[in-house]
Amino acid sequence: MHEELFPNKPLETKMDLHNNTFGMNFYRELLPGIHRQFFEKSFFIDGLEKKMKEAKVLKNLDDNFEGFLVYLDEK
Repeated sequence: MHEELFPNKPLETKMDLHNNTFGMNFYRELLPGIHRQFFEKSFFIDGLEKKMKEAKVLKNLDDNFEGFLVYLDEK
């Protein structure tokens, strides 16, 4: 809804929607272990930090980096 109310440039929108989907999928991956480690923030943060180190630069609308976070190169 945010993307519809406050539109960005197409590449920024693609990045936002991609990372939103990534986040929902990452949460689903963690669900089986949450009952044991729900209050241990490292359970979530350690995995997310690893994913951040593996993030890919989104350069055009045709890029497809499923399973990875993406970011824009601000050069």
